[in-house]
Amino acid sequence: MKRLPFILVLFCALAFGSTTAMAQSGRSQDKNVEAAKVAFFTDKMGLTTEQSQKFWPLYNEYETKRRELVRSYRSGYREDVDQLSEQEAKARLDGMFSTREKELELEKEYVARYQRVISSNQIIKLYRSEREFTKLLLKKLEANNKAQ
Repeated sequence: MKRLPFILVLFCALAFGSTTAMAQSGRSQDKNVEAAKVAFFTDKMGLTTEQSQKFWPLYNEYETKRRELVRSYRSGYREDVDQLSEQEAKARLDGMFSTREKELELEKEYVARYQRVISSNQIIKLYRSEREFTKLLLKKLEANNKAQ
């Protein structure tokens, strides 16, 4: 059972590499990255099939809400930072901290929801997997940039 997620990770990594090499559309690459992410996390966290079916909808819901929160903060700040008055800069910092607090509250809410589906140990592995996957993607992008 543990071999299946590993095989999926390997398959998705190969698919991601070929789509990058073939320079397919961004949407196709996004889907491949997302599939690789699911396989990678599932393997690293040791999720069972039952856990996966319950966990992934929650995780996707959390990610969507987190992205919306950050996007809503950033959408109001397009002007050049060098043009800000001290008061405007302070207001932006206050907004940044407020957004971070909201992110933390959202994360706490979803960790409580995750714990109904997976163990606390698996949640810690989730955080580790997120960092590891990001590092893998950055290495892949760096390798692709060097190859071009």
